[in-house]
Amino acid sequence: MCLANHLNQIEENRIIEGWIHTFSRDPHQVNKPHEADAELISLPGTDQLIALSIDTISEEIGLGFYQDPHTIGWMGATVTLSDLAAVGARAAGLLISVTLPENSNVEFQLGIAAGVNDACSRAGTHVIGGDTNFGATASITTSGIGFVNRHRVLSRIGCQPGDKLYATGSLGSGGLVAAKALWENECDTYLKAFRPLARLTESQIIRQFASACMDSSDGLIATLDQLCRLNQVGFELDRPVDEILDPDALQFCSALDLDPLLMLAQPHGEFELVFTIPAGEQATFKRHAKKQNIGFLLLGEVISKPMIHLLYPESRTIESGRIRNLLHKVDGNFQRYLEELIRILEGPYSDMAAD
Repeated sequence: MCLANHLNQIEENRIIEGWIHTFSRDPHQVNKPHEADAELISLPGTDQLIALSIDTISEEIGLGFYQDPHTIGWMGATVTLSDLAAVGARAAGLLISVTLPENSNVEFQLGIAAGVNDACSRAGTHVIGGDTNFGATASITTSGIGFVNRHRVLSRIGCQPGDKLYATGSLGSGGLVAAKALWENECDTYLKAFRPLARLTESQIIRQFASACMDSSDGLIATLDQLCRLNQVGFELDRPVDEILDPDALQFCSALDLDPLLMLAQPHGEFELVFTIPAGEQATFKRHAKKQNIGFLLLGEVISKPMIHLLYPESRTIESGRIRNLLHKVDGNFQRYLEELIRILEGPYSDMAAD
């Protein structure tokens, strides 16, 4: 199935569209719906855009993915900072809104604050204000503010056949967090150590050369599927999955005899940037990356047919639309989602139909 202009085959996109049509549009907004990880507003009389993003960490806490307070705070900051990175912005700061459990102690509260602060410090930015509330369960919402030159902005639009596909690092650690939380509940080990980085430094190089960019917060397969639908292109991954996958995720799959794609197909990702570089920019891009001592992971290439095609360990096309809609079909039950996803990955591979 050709995916050109089939954004609304994906339930999440369809829900967002319903909200979008309810709101009036700011005449200074540069990006159209779905086109960028952060919203971009022009500053009249300047060559700068304001980059704005907002996100909430709630479901992940309820599912047990993030259990200790420092992780909750770190992830609350990182999810929004990553959106700023994906448009090539320089982060100016975060606003936070935290709902604290009514029975939480000071140690828990300060643990969340420390996590937010540590993530911001690592990203070279700060918390500039916020709000606290009390409720039945913990949640954290962050709003990020950044600035980007309008001539160097990154978006999800622009990749073409022949462009090379890259990531800022190995993938699948986010999927491993979900699997361990639901199957092993290793709060004191792997889950407590999960600290993905917002790739703000790398994005300053990427934005000089990339034709499209999106972060992997929803997992690699969902990221590539959305880019396919927006750009009317496809992706061929010509690198073995075991060279793409996070080593811990690969070891987990090997031990349980699971398809390693399970770690890349889940909607809980690891916040790497996934981006494309035109063929004519390859040499200069590599030279600049080497000069900055930053390594990038080559995944494959943009192709003309809208599909996600893997060459190794066997040639197969991923049913990415079906995978993206699966969580909705199981009414948000993540345990059932993983069980059904395993069955999909074990079955025959066909096209990218949304099912």
